Amino acid sequence: MTARLFLDAQHGLCNRLRAMASGAAIARATGRELVVIWQADAHCDCRLSDLIDYTGPVIEDAQTVDLCRHLAARVYNYMEIEPGSHFDEPILAGEEAEVLAGQDIYIRSAYTLVSPLRHHEDEQRFLRSLVPAEPVLELLAGVRHPNQLAVHVRMGTGPAHDHLAWESPENWPAERHRELSEWRARSHARHFIARIDQLIAAGEAQTIFLAADLPETYAAFAERYGDRVAVLPRAHYDRSAVQLQYALADLLLLTAADHFLASTWSSFSDLAQRLARPGRGFERSGEDF
Repeated sequence: MTARLFLDAQHGLCNRLRAMASGAAIARATGRELVVIWQADAHCDCRLSDLIDYTGPVIEDAQTVDLCRHLAARVYNYMEIEPGSHFDEPILAGEEAEVLAGQDIYIRSAYTLVSPLRHHEDEQRFLRSLVPAEPVLELLAGVRHPNQLAVHVRMGTGPAHDHLAWESPENWPAERHRELSEWRARSHARHFIARIDQLIAAGEAQTIFLAADLPETYAAFAERYGDRVAVLPRAHYDRSAVQLQYALADLLLLTAADHFLASTWSSFSDLAQRLARPGRGFERSGEDF
């Protein structure tokens, strides 16, 4: 029987996809079968099949998850707030790779994994092989693309948003939440607007696609830029299955532009750039503008 790499994907959509991609790369390098553990929760309240026509094995029920974790020869846990976790612990490094050869391992993570066996090309191959579910494709078809400029504004963190389960400070150690909040502040919409005005003046942003996490950002862009801006309109900003389909469509629309203004410390922005064509222009909030 082929050994398995159980990848227990955590937190939001792009956190989960990045963890899956690095798990797939390690599984490929070690001859293991990737088994995705995908459980709906406050961060990502949907099934994987709601978003992606994924053909690999997926486990969703808690009882089977517990059994897989119990029977695995080695458990790695990157979730810092959980007892016994070790964030960024190297996966199958050194002698462990030989000791655990042919045995199941279990990895619980919301982050890209650390391992000498992980190769970026394998991760990219996995990510680009994912096929969006039909509802996502229907959303894509209704939005103008490609555009000259893609913009992702991720600023919804901090005291005004701490009541949301997916933004709660309890999701991270205190120092990491402070750092995250600082980067979200650097991704305020006003910083993007200042840079976009420069690009428009240079003739490099005649058409813009915007993805954002707050309705007031969409309102500000509509008032300032009018029909120059294309968006995927929505009425809600939660983590339900329907809204996550919108999120995946947004992610793919962000890839369809010549230049990208990204929010630093956002897994969403990171994945949007990784899925775009190689060499695309890329600027990060708080670093490049």
